[in-house]
Amino acid sequence: MFLLSQLAGVALLLLVALDAFQTVLLPSARGVLNHTWVRLLWSGARSLPTGLGRRARSSVGPLSIVATVASWVALLWVGYALIYLPDVGTLGYSSDVRFEGSNWVAALYLSGTVLTTLGLGDVAAQSDGLRLLVVLESAGGLGIFTAALGYLPAIYTVVSELRTSAEAVSDLRATTPERAAALLQDDPGTVIEAVRRDVLATRQHLLRFPVLHSFHPPAEQSVLGVVEGATMLWAVARFGTSGERHPGVQRAAEALELGLHRLVDDCERHAGRIDVEDGRAAAREQVEQVRRAVGQHDSDRVGRHDPGDRALDDLARTNAVLRAYAAKHDYDFPA
Repeated sequence: MFLLSQLAGVALLLLVALDAFQTVLLPSARGVLNHTWVRLLWSGARSLPTGLGRRARSSVGPLSIVATVASWVALLWVGYALIYLPDVGTLGYSSDVRFEGSNWVAALYLSGTVLTTLGLGDVAAQSDGLRLLVVLESAGGLGIFTAALGYLPAIYTVVSELRTSAEAVSDLRATTPERAAALLQDDPGTVIEAVRRDVLATRQHLLRFPVLHSFHPPAEQSVLGVVEGATMLWAVARFGTSGERHPGVQRAAEALELGLHRLVDDCERHAGRIDVEDGRAAAREQVEQVRRAVGQHDSDRVGRHDPGDRALDDLARTNAVLRAYAAKHDYDFPA
């Protein structure tokens, strides 16, 4: 029985160590505890009535971080207590300490005071092995609290930077072919390069902190605003501009396409299952809208080549991911 207690304690410690490593130090990974909390909180928020549910969804990201840190502390506390439990009888107690015969309470008390580095000394380890374990727990508690204190400011700095990138793209209002064509009329290379940098920055932020997908800012400050605006500008440059007359625009569009595809891949993993059925026909119609919009400004710029099935599939898939991401976050997806 005591052996099982200690094995269970070691398992909890390993779980916390792995989860903290993945969450704080390992880019693109999400610890199992954080992922579980996000799913639980998100499911709870979606089950609430519409108005209340929208407000609750905006708190899923922050609450999941708080719950994850609290889980680390709680599991360390219980894990070490399970390891101490078989040796409670060997502990040294001050004369006025009473635990009413409960070994479990004594083990929890020792673990709690060591983990929080209180160092009260009224319950102390007597054996050499237990003394070394107490030092290890104290170091682990200090490490977890330090990691949490460093993690929270870092993630909220990135939240601000992600919203800045999203607003930079959203402020262009490139959500329609007409507006995107007008933006690319005078200096398309500069506009596309600026948007490409915002796309790359957004993806790096989400790659470093996947939990950011669970934050729920206004649509224009979210990754949805970045993908939507960048996709429309890419479509105008890719399908609405002649490669022979404007090779520089095509090259800039190809560079934007690479970054956009990687960002869309990340969004698809978060959004879950997408539906691209009949999406190619809608994408072909979108290409025609783009060409008409470009032709209103300069008919000589309009690309006449067949976009090709692969390009249409890319556009259809991107639109499907946008719809799925918007639906999951309760955003309106513009037609």
